[in-house]
Amino acid sequence: KMKYLRPQVEVVKTRTLQGSAYIDFPVGRTEIHPNYHNNAYELRKITGTIDSVKNDSDITIRALSIKGFASPESPYENNTRLAKGRTEALKAYVENMYHFGKGFIATSYEPENWEGLEAYVEASNLPHKAEILAAIRSKREPDNKEWFIKKNWRDDYRILLDNCYPMLRRSDYRIEYEIRSYTQPKEIEKVMFSAPQKLSLEEFYILAESYPLGSELFNEVWEIAIRMYPNDAVANLNAANTAILKGDYERAERYLELAGDCAEAIY
Repeated sequence: KMKYLRPQVEVVKTRTLQGSAYIDFPVGRTEIHPNYHNNAYELRKITGTIDSVKNDSDITIRALSIKGFASPESPYENNTRLAKGRTEALKAYVENMYHFGKGFIATSYEPENWEGLEAYVEASNLPHKAEILAAIRSKREPDNKEWFIKKNWRDDYRILLDNCYPMLRRSDYRIEYEIRSYTQPKEIEKVMFSAPQKLSLEEFYILAESYPLGSELFNEVWEIAIRMYPNDAVANLNAANTAILKGDYERAERYLELAGDCAEAIY
């Protein structure tokens, strides 16, 4: 007999949404122009993410953070001013849109996005890739490092300036939110078919328990649960049980590879 394990209770269902927006600013400026270049689209990425949880009565936003990055060209001191000022401008824009309480949005900034530059060069086919990577990873001061790359590999630098640097100037945003708990099978069923990402694994289990073992709806619960929690050991074990009951041993084997080494999985 297949034994389905009850997942641990998730007392508080905390989730996060995150992304990056590439807001364009006039050279040297820090104020936001919503209709400048592609800003309307980039700003909608942020507001759309916020709206997706803010307008849901089952969800409470607990935290919102923004981190701004500038690219390495121009002096470090000026990039510090730009990264800080542009991040504050984006914070003010979001605050004005949603009227979050004072201090609710946390901000931070990175004056020069050398990590992003290193990743781009590492994945590139630049003629002097190795030399530029060595310079990026050197102990030189940021301004000297940037000057050194620009002076020694001008053609490569132009490629970076045109194709990489715009992508380094970005704003990362992160929303942390809580989803209320569901206890009644009928309510859980409704949520499963409309917004399964809102359910905890234990809520999937409660719903499955309300159906006859091996029934079509019982099997569907665990098939949806494994899509929501593809790396969870208990979800994989329970999905493997369902696959075995259906005679799909190939799929069961794939699930069992991620089901851990508990007695039920070994059995």
